[in-house]
Formats: sequence, C-alpha cells, structure tokens
Amino acid sequence: MAKANVSKQMLLDGAQMAASALCAGTMGFLKQRDIQIEDWVSYIGENFQGSLGDLEGEGVYQVMQHLLGLQVLPLGAEIISTDFTEDKAEVTLTTLPSRTLLEKFGTTPRELLRGFGLTQKDFESIYAMYEPAAQAIGLRFTHQLKGGQQLLSLERVPRRGKPRAGSGAKKT
Repeated sequence: MAKANVSKQMLLDGAQMAASALCAGTMGFLKQRDIQIEDWVSYIGENFQGSLGDLEGEGVYQVMQHLLGLQVLPLGAEIISTDFTEDKAEVTLTTLPSRTLLEKFGTTPRELLRGFGLTQKDFESIYAMYEPAAQAIGLRFTHQLKGGQQLLSLERVPRRGKPRAGSGAKKT
C-alpha cells in the first residue's frame, strides 16, 4: 500500500477547514429549522463543563493558554494581541472563520457563512461554549465581536462576602 505524502501543515489546514465547515453547516441547519444556535452552543458547553477541572486554582494566564492552544487556535483564529494581569487575561483574535485559512481553499468567510445562511455574529456565538467550564472553576469567560476582531476575556470572579484589598471596605 502506498503511503500518502501529506505534510503536517496540510493536515492542520484540512482539519481547520473541516471544523469551520462542520460548525457553519451545523449552525445553518439549526437556523433553517428555527432551532436557536445558542441552545446548541449551551448544550456543548454544559456537557464539557468539567473540562477545565484540572486547571482549578491555576492562574488566568494558564487557563487562557489552555483554551487557546486546545480549543480556539485549532479553529483557525490567529492572535492579534494579548494583555495579561494576575486576575485577567484578554486576547484579541482574528474573527472566525479564518480568512487566511478559507482563502487557501478558494473561498472567504463571507461566502462560507452566506452559503449556510449565517452572519458573523451567528458564527462567533460558538465562543459561549467555554463559559460553563470557566464558571465551574471560578472564572468568567466573555467574548465580544468588536471592529472586525474577536476579544476573549477570562477573569477571576470575586468571591462574595470577602472584600478585595483596596476595595474601600473598612477593616474592623
């Protein structure tokens, strides 16, 4: 049997394209049948709620690196900028689906999304799937489509009942 000569880059590109098309196709199918895309995203998020359990107690930087490396970047997004503090990690990304990737396959994000009856806002809602897992380990994950870029934010949720240092609360 002959061995296929496929480069690692070709495999990565193909996997990212397949993931983008599968997500867009699924979202288009749901939308066409009047099923809320957000319900599908919530279902996925709730079923993977414990997926970050091994990272509980880790810093927001480590958790964001995990999400980026294993969840976000494999979808084809590219990092534009990062801003990390002890309690908050923000990453600005290119939007999904990836223009760079799709152009390698002779299409554009607009063509892919329109082909399935989707908007950019529909597609970016996929990021909400990370919210339940982050919440389960005491973090808040948010995402916002802003000016043609995607902003992801992960921050510590202040514990109730204990004022944070410098919060203006008086010690007695």
